[in-house]
Amino acid sequence: MATKSNTDTKTKALDLGREYLQTLGFSGFSFQTIADTLGIKKASLHYYFASKEEMGLALLNGYEESHKAWALKVQELPSKTKLEKMVKGFKALSSKNHMICPVGSFTSDFHSTTPKMKKKIRQFHFLVRDWLMETIDQGKKEGTIRDSLDTEVAADLFLATLQGGVQLARIRGEQKSLEKMLDTMMDNLHGK
Repeated sequence: MATKSNTDTKTKALDLGREYLQTLGFSGFSFQTIADTLGIKKASLHYYFASKEEMGLALLNGYEESHKAWALKVQELPSKTKLEKMVKGFKALSSKNHMICPVGSFTSDFHSTTPKMKKKIRQFHFLVRDWLMETIDQGKKEGTIRDSLDTEVAADLFLATLQGGVQLARIRGEQKSLEKMLDTMMDNLHGK
């Protein structure tokens, strides 16, 4: 049976894993990095995660569950509001130590991950992409998104702008260009 201390350590390890993933990349941290920060022995992390792959899968599961919960929370909103909330989330993410999104972070290490990780990364990517396509189609029905747009291409451009924008903001060390890119993307999507 898991004790509160065990649960707290696992939660803290996952919190650090998320932070390191989104600031350093999956290859940019190790179990030792997390153990040192937590003040525990590296072997202690193996009590919670048999391998770094297992921790990566746990991180991806967490991101997936967070997205599903967020999508459920906003499901009754108009399409434009949903997309504005997503953009706002990416702006906030980027402004926090120039973090990048988890898919963007995992993508940079994609070819060095295991087949199981690759499958989970793709699964999470398509979960978000499918949500975007549904939301774009909703906007077309509501008359707020140009009907002439190809839904799949629009979703891919939306994702590419979000993910690429936060990476450019990181490189440039500023948020202004990200703000302009995302605002322009929203204007173009909605026919302005």
